Amino acid sequence: MKKKLFAKIISLTLISALSLNFVFSSFELCAHAEEENPSMESGADTQVEYLQFSEEEMEMANIPDEKTANVLEKNITDTIMLEEEADLYAARDLNPNTDPGYAYLATNDVIYQKTLETENEMRWYAFDISSKSKVTILLQMVEALDADLYMFSYHQSDNSLHMIGGSANYGTGVMEYYNTVLDAGIYYFAISAYEGTGDFAFAFYENNYDADFEINDTSETATSISMDTKISAIIDCPYDVDYYKITVSQPKIMEYKISSSNNYSLVYAKKEGDEASIKNISGKQNQVKIMPGTYYFAVYSDDSLYSGTTPYTITFNTILDIMDSSIAIIGICKEANIIFQSDAVGENCYVNGNKIDITYSYSYATSNSAGHQTYNIRINHRNDVHAVVSDTAARPSAVTYLGSTRPAMSVSNGPALMLMYTSNSDFYAIHCVGTEAYEENTYWDEMDIVQVLVDPSTGKLIDIISVNYFYDIAPVGTNKISIANNYVMTYYRE
Repeated sequence: MKKKLFAKIISLTLISALSLNFVFSSFELCAHAEEENPSMESGADTQVEYLQFSEEEMEMANIPDEKTANVLEKNITDTIMLEEEADLYAARDLNPNTDPGYAYLATNDVIYQKTLETENEMRWYAFDISSKSKVTILLQMVEALDADLYMFSYHQSDNSLHMIGGSANYGTGVMEYYNTVLDAGIYYFAISAYEGTGDFAFAFYENNYDADFEINDTSETATSISMDTKISAIIDCPYDVDYYKITVSQPKIMEYKISSSNNYSLVYAKKEGDEASIKNISGKQNQVKIMPGTYYFAVYSDDSLYSGTTPYTITFNTILDIMDSSIAIIGICKEANIIFQSDAVGENCYVNGNKIDITYSYSYATSNSAGHQTYNIRINHRNDVHAVVSDTAARPSAVTYLGSTRPAMSVSNGPALMLMYTSNSDFYAIHCVGTEAYEENTYWDEMDIVQVLVDPSTGKLIDIISVNYFYDIAPVGTNKISIANNYVMTYYRE
């Protein structure tokens, strides 16, 4: 009996070293007294795809410099009374716009040019928005001029203008940049000559498409989004960069994508958090392994393209949640709906979020006039009992369980996880004793290796594949286990 089992383990070991699949098109393990080993009908080679986690942190993208907006280094009168009710002029030349009463109408995506002829002169513009909108103004000027921009809201109740912001940096020729989100209403803004005179030009942009996400033009003002959501927004001017941040509390594999007819880029910007780590996955574009922390991404145009009517769409999707930070090996079979996770040595293993436990105990005793029979079969799943997770054919595999005559747990036919466990000391015992007429049923051994089938929905043992007393050793009976494989397993590894 002992010799027979030893031959079986040697067979498993040799197959593992040479070409072991444990993934067959179809095979049966059947117990027959005349067979040294169960019959196996093997099919094609194991279908496995290997992907590697990068050892290095993901590099931050080279994003266009963040522009500082709405800097007010100077003060002016914050309330102006109008002589007449607001009447926005579309004409540019009928009256000079040096008075708010003759403010010119500013419209979206238009560049305006004018001249400030004396110091402290102001050129006035106005616009009317019917819903909450983002407004962006970029003001440039000649080197001899320090021009500033001041924004006012119009109050019809008393025909007054109240300053609500602007951009006023010190220095001639210094660009002024203003952007904000405004509620529906009428607004005025003035271009003022603080020092010097000369020509100026400004570009005016206004859009209400994604006002709820704005202003998010810097990492400090990034829009917070949740995992597994879809965001649609726009790049509304040549200087627009949209920042988003996502916080995760559990390690995971995440996929981030952008859909854009304008060829916008979605790139990784930075991370925050003591545990934060983000690593690329070889062979999987835009898939990353991330640890708990906050991560920043940016959308922008490499070619300064923009559109107020053509949105882009971004998604941040969970491929899988990683059970804990020790996980170094992940196997995924989408077709079988099986996700296997393990640390580097196979000590802590999970399937579909369930801790794998192959503990097993079977005891039975019976006596009659022909003799006595006692059966004690057990697997002690100690901490030193590890799954084989190395890059060999003995690695965990997704198979189809078709049924068995002596299962450890009764489950329906369907996908299951097949694993091999080993240890430096014996953990699997078969203690079977028969007397008189049943003496040939005697088998006594303890082993440091076993191949098992695990239920993905619980992580518990379905059955022992090999070595199984009833399928491989028992001298009589027609007990068997039937397994088929038609699944592809994708492995992610550190």
